[in-house]
This record gives sequence, structure tokens and C-alpha cells, in this order.
Amino acid sequence: MSIAPMKKIILFTLYLIPVLLLIGFVANFSVNVPVDDEWRLASLFEKIAAGNVTFNDFWALHSNHRIVFPKIIIAVLAFVSQWDINYPLCFSIGLAVVTFITIYKLSSMQVKNAGDNLWHLANILTCILIFSLVQHENWLWGFQLAWFLVNLCLIAAVYVLSSNQKLLPNLRISIAAAFCFIASFSLAQGLLSWLAAIPVVVVVEGNVAQKRKRLIVWMLLFAATCAIYSIDYHPSRKTSIISLLSKPLVVIDYFLSLLGSPIVRSPLISPLVGLLIFASFLFVGFHFGKKINQHLEAVPWLSIGLFSVLSALFITVGRAEFGAIQAIESSRYTTNSILLLIAVVQLGQLFVRGKGAMPNRNYKLVYRVLAGVLIGIIIVNSGQSIAQSQAALPYKQGGKDCLALINYLEPSYFFNSSPESCLRVLSKKTWLVREGAAIIDKIGWRKLAKNVEFIEKDEEVFGYFDKPQTSQKPLRIQKNANVKATGWAVLPENLRQPNIVLLSYGDKKTFFANAYVNLDSADIAKTLKSQIYSNARWAVSLAANNLPIGQTEIKAWVYNPVDNQFVKLRGDVKVTVEEE
Repeated sequence: MSIAPMKKIILFTLYLIPVLLLIGFVANFSVNVPVDDEWRLASLFEKIAAGNVTFNDFWALHSNHRIVFPKIIIAVLAFVSQWDINYPLCFSIGLAVVTFITIYKLSSMQVKNAGDNLWHLANILTCILIFSLVQHENWLWGFQLAWFLVNLCLIAAVYVLSSNQKLLPNLRISIAAAFCFIASFSLAQGLLSWLAAIPVVVVVEGNVAQKRKRLIVWMLLFAATCAIYSIDYHPSRKTSIISLLSKPLVVIDYFLSLLGSPIVRSPLISPLVGLLIFASFLFVGFHFGKKINQHLEAVPWLSIGLFSVLSALFITVGRAEFGAIQAIESSRYTTNSILLLIAVVQLGQLFVRGKGAMPNRNYKLVYRVLAGVLIGIIIVNSGQSIAQSQAALPYKQGGKDCLALINYLEPSYFFNSSPESCLRVLSKKTWLVREGAAIIDKIGWRKLAKNVEFIEKDEEVFGYFDKPQTSQKPLRIQKNANVKATGWAVLPENLRQPNIVLLSYGDKKTFFANAYVNLDSADIAKTLKSQIYSNARWAVSLAANNLPIGQTEIKAWVYNPVDNQFVKLRGDVKVTVEEE
């Protein structure tokens, strides 16, 4: 095999690895259950199924955003798949793939000798950033496809405007405007795509009069889009600009933390890294901007970086009041922030190429070293994202089981307010989950458990309710006290352990609380001779005010989906709840 084919195989593999890692990540940590804002779409699906949906249902504000196009996409995917959450996740990956291909083609247009090692290094690094696992919240939440859609629309608009071979300038302006229009009605920051694309609009070929005319048309289209957007616009959450101006350090800290969060997620380091990235963008932007007519190849990346900066400012205005820690912990914002890094990587490549022959070697070496450091940091961040997703997985799986059993969950204080509630994993607004569950059950998209048989005694051991231990005399507790309940649970017939244990009291055939089955149980695994049961223990803190005054008996149950049965764990806890 010759060197050239071998090099192609190696390069193709390097480009493919980030995509395959992402697909593996999503396959391992995605859970097919709606969460948070997705439940607000259930009423839309109900109207579509009934045939009485109107445009206003798509037009209505979602938080402070008009997400018309994401609603349409998600609705189509929901009806095709019976609301399988994995469909929008795959769609998000598809959007990211098209985004990278577009960036790759854009990069190849801007560099004359595209294909050399430095060019491939810049684009491999870009590929790693596009598919970075630091965006794990968006990768694992189908509702967030809007973020990837907006990025794609912005980059597609820039690509179309930068192409000067096949399409006439006015046609390119029209196509780019269509992309910006879609972005505008996908997320609120999509409106910023019009402003970010101005540098590329200005350098589209033509004389001064033609360029001025196109810019005027572009700004009129932007103004018209904003006017349409503002129709019946009544945001539920408003931000006080005056209040923000009175806390400039908080605002700056939040803004810089947003820009630094794709690299470092630390309260002290993130803003410093963000400042370094922002300063690097300003430096290369000034370098190319002072002689822009001689550096037209840099303009697309200036627009892409500008969009990221404007988006960060937009998010800062809306969220700075929550503090910089929110910018660092919310990985969904990194999908926009990553574009600034990509712009710096690509502009850095152009900067290195523009140097003289002797300094060129030193600049290339520095570029390669910095790229290597960045790749190493991304690998470390990916490990942290995997660890976070792995830690959250048992709770999401418990939430999925919680949804299937929702008909048997009481509207108790525990399920509505406790941080240990499996229902609150799906949404803090538990009433919204209950309404949505009724809708998808009515449509026939989910099989919610019904007519479940309660088995008090079974020949096989499904687990034990260990503590609190009581003798024949009931445990006495005050109404305002908490009691810690522990035990272990398995599904012996299915050779697996359940995700949750449900608790009832007295003779009730409903449950007032749950516990996650995810604690270490090496002793259980050894006794049952299977490592499947190595995390079969559970524990939960129960508030006595969830229980009736007087003597009662707390029971623990697991759901056996094969036989549609609730099987009681062995061991009961008798308690007497006393008034304060």
C-alpha cells in the first residue's frame, strides 16, 4: 500500500474517532424518557393527535424563546417513533455531523494548500470540539437539538455567503437569510446570526453600491424578523438591565466563565481561560481586520466567533443573576461557546500561514503544541463528562420506571418535593409529568402499568427491608422527625436488579415514597453468586409527616414487569407516629 492511501486511512480514522466516541457515549448513557421541558410538549402532541392543532401552538413562547422549527422537528420525530427520545438524540448527532462537514468545506475554501498537515490538525481539532462530550447535557437531552440546529444554520449561512463559484451573490444572500430566519425561530439567540453574518455579507463580491444595497437589504430582513418575533411577545421571565449594570464584576465573571467552560469548569479558572480565549480572538481579529480586503479568507471565522461572543453576551444578560457557577455547571451553553474556540483554531491556522518563512516554523511549532495541549484538556473533560453521566444514569433509569408506575404513585409530599423523588428526576413540576403521562397513555405511546397484582408473600426472595429494625414493639417517632429506611432488592427471575424500590404504609395499594437501588452490595453479589447484584442496596430518608398519626406498618416493594406484579420485600417496619 502506498503512503498516500495509508495517510488517507489514518486521517479518516482520526476524523471518525470523535464521532464514534460520541455515538458510544449516547448509546450507553441515554435513557428513553422525557425530562424537564419536554413534558411541556405533551399538550401539543395531544392536539396534533386530535387533529385540532393550530399555528399558534407552534408559535407560542417556550420560556422566552420562539422554538417553531424545533417544535415541528420534535413533533414529527415523536409521531414517527411514538416519542422515542433516542430519535431526537440521533437527529442532534446528525446536525453536528452536517455542521462539521460544512466547516470542513468552508476551511478548504479559505486555504490554498488545504490538505497539508497543519490544515488537517486544525480541522481534526475542530472535529473534536464539535463532538466534544463536554456538551453532555445537550447530547443526552433530545429537546436540546435546537442548539445544534442554530449552530448549523449560522455556519451554513456563512458558508453560502463565502462561496463565490456557482451561485449569484443575490441568490446567496437569499439562501443565507433563509438559514438565519430558521435560526431565529429555533432559539432566541438565533436572531444574533443576522448580526454575526454582517462581516461576510459586506465582503460578498461586487462594487461599493452593490455591497451597500445588500447590507441595507440584510438589515431590513433582520428588522422584519425581529418585528415578526415580537408579535404577541410576553416573556414569562424578565431581566433588569439596571440591576445587572450595578454588578459589573458579576456580569464579567459570568460572561468569561461561559467562554471558558468548554475547556475548564472551575469557578476560579474558567473566567481566566475565557479571558484568554476572548483575548486571542480579539488579537487575531484585529490582525486580519485592519487589512480585511487582503484577508478575506479570515472573514467567515470572524463571523462564527462573533456569533459565539454575542450568544455569550445574550445568555449573560438573561442568566448572570444566578452567578458564574451556573454558567460553569450548565453544559448546554458550551454548544455555542465552542464556536469561539473553533474560530480561534481556524484563525490561528491562517495567522501561522501568513508569517514569513523563518518565523513560520516557530509559529507552527507553537500552534502544534497548543493544539496538543487543547486536545489533552478535551480528553480530560470528556472523562469528567462520562463520570457525571454515569453517576446520573441510575437516577434517570429510576425516573423511567417511575413514569411507567405513575398510576400507583400518590401525590405525596415526598414525590412532589423530596430531592430523592424519582418523579422529580423527570421534572421539578411533577404535576406537569402527571398530565403528560396521562396524555401519552391516551395517545398510546407508553405502556403505563395498570391492574398490577400485589404479592405479599413469594417463594423467591426479592430482597429485604433491613432498617429501621423493630421488635414486636413499634418504633415511636415524632411527626416532624425523619427515619432512614434501608434494605436490598433484586429481580431473581430476570437476573437483574430493579432501579427503584417503592414504599407503602398500612394496607394501601399505592406508594408514598421511593428509594434508588444503586448502593454497593458486594455481600449480596457474593451470596447470590452474581456480580449483577453488586449494587443492590437502597436507602432513603422518610419524613414522618408522610405517614398517618398513630400506629402503621411501612412496606417495601419491587415491580416485576414480566408478571406485572408488585412483590413485597421481606421484613416490615412498624412505627407509631406521634404528634409533636
